[in-house]
Amino acid sequence: MTDKLFEPAAERGVFKNLDVLSPHYVPGELPHRLSEAKAVSKILSPVLRNEKPGNIFIYGSTGTGKTSVVRHVIRELERITSSPEDNKAGACIKAVYMNCRTGYGSKYQILLKILSDDSMNAEGMEKRPLEGRRNKGLSGLDPTQLFEKLKNVVSANNISLIVVLDEIDMVKDVDDLMYLLTRINDEISPGRVSIIGISNRTSFKEMLDARSRSTLCEEELIFRCYSAPQLETILAQRADIGLYANALPEGCIKLIAALGAQTNGDARYALKLLQKSGELAESEGRKSIKADDVKAARRKVEEDIMYETVKILPENQQVVLYSIADLLSKGGQYKRLGEPSLEGVAFSGEVYEHYQSVSKSLDRSPVTMRWFRDYLNELQMLGLVLLEDSGKGVRGKTTLIKLGRRPEDIKGIVEASLGLT
Repeated sequence: MTDKLFEPAAERGVFKNLDVLSPHYVPGELPHRLSEAKAVSKILSPVLRNEKPGNIFIYGSTGTGKTSVVRHVIRELERITSSPEDNKAGACIKAVYMNCRTGYGSKYQILLKILSDDSMNAEGMEKRPLEGRRNKGLSGLDPTQLFEKLKNVVSANNISLIVVLDEIDMVKDVDDLMYLLTRINDEISPGRVSIIGISNRTSFKEMLDARSRSTLCEEELIFRCYSAPQLETILAQRADIGLYANALPEGCIKLIAALGAQTNGDARYALKLLQKSGELAESEGRKSIKADDVKAARRKVEEDIMYETVKILPENQQVVLYSIADLLSKGGQYKRLGEPSLEGVAFSGEVYEHYQSVSKSLDRSPVTMRWFRDYLNELQMLGLVLLEDSGKGVRGKTTLIKLGRRPEDIKGIVEASLGLT
């Protein structure tokens, strides 16, 4: 076979390192988040003295640097731990990070991840009486047995374990998990466990029962949205590392930053917009981004973000979202009431009825009204719907529901995600 499947890769015109635009990339310096990084570091600093730090709960909208700051601080802790000169107390610090939306949504999955993580099985620990070696029958244990094994591992190796739970509000049995993890410290010595919970919802603690809240003893930090000038700094920093010189004119930086600021100051959105703009420029053989690239990329990025957001929703939430879109695509409540001001609006009661009907047609069991309301709040937090109290002018008290995008667009995305097409 003489056909060449791969031609030598041509040099890219705009990007020299695309990785720096990834949401998983953590730069050496975090613009406009130094005070937050110092606050997290101060709370965690007792681990360097083999003492238990406080638990931390970090809140803020998507793209406000919550995860990046935590990863940045953990990386510095790991550097100190590996340096005998800096780690004078000989602290054994292990940090396990997981995103609870993507595969770690239960107490069992989280406990299994902690015990299986590479950081808990590092070479330096082999010399100690490590209990519960990685993958040695772990998958056959129930949560109670995993909990006992975790206690043994932490205590036998005098570990300061930091458990980072990103999007912690997605853990379905979060009360049990919080109670277990905080209880460890009362049952072992030496060793200690602390929790860093990250959530978009400032009301997360209200989800917990009184027993869990009383054992947390947590510190709280709130990350504010980035302003347009702050986003400019972030974009310029990443462009210096990841783009060729002159590939991103100052005017385009300002335009992308302004659009990012309009989207709740979301740095992830701004970086995604930069990447897509560069890809459009490269597809036309250019080495510099133009304002038209940014404007064209904006539409594509919003579609991509919407699809990604919907795709990772639990199935029941997708069905609720589909029901809203399906109802509104048929006209919604205003057609029956003959009220033009209600165009594009659905009432929560009629949506719940329609949701029950849709669930039945899809051979799925509908959730209760209580869970339905929780799902609506989750969808609003993600920017997929807008909820308003009906107020005066509408008979009875209800919640008005609007979609953030055209109902037909939402329907198409959910249908693709659930395989309904």
